[in-house]
Amino acid sequence: MQLKFRIILNVKDDVLRDIVIDSDTSLIEFSKIISTEFGFDSSEISTFHNTDDNWEQLDEIKIFKIDDKDEIMDNIPISNFFISKNDKLIFIYDFLNYWTFFVELYEVGNFVNDNSKYIVINSIGEVPKEAPSNIFNLSDNTNETDFDDNQID
Repeated sequence: MQLKFRIILNVKDDVLRDIVIDSDTSLIEFSKIISTEFGFDSSEISTFHNTDDNWEQLDEIKIFKIDDKDEIMDNIPISNFFISKNDKLIFIYDFLNYWTFFVELYEVGNFVNDNSKYIVINSIGEVPKEAPSNIFNLSDNTNETDFDDNQID
């Protein structure tokens, strides 16, 4: 069984990859595939988050256990998290730069008949050289937010 995903990088311009991948691929392998296909070397710590339909971050799926309650990527197949169309996870790569990706399952089936573990079927946009900044300044005297005009939304 194969899963077809659309993975969108949260930046101003459209940057996305559509990937078909075997359903038995582990979540840790999937994290490496995502980072590689967006031009990163997979050397930074990453994490997944469960999400609701509005892309609100929920429970974290960590790369390693910090306490006994933590769910980790390890050898868990992606089919444990992506069961039906429109299932979603948020992927965060590199905690210093906080590259954020929206990962959504589009289709389940048999799409590619070669021996590849995965294949990119669509690639749009280039990853910016710098991660977007979500930093804002709060004025000490008012409750208004002052945004830098050069900031990428």
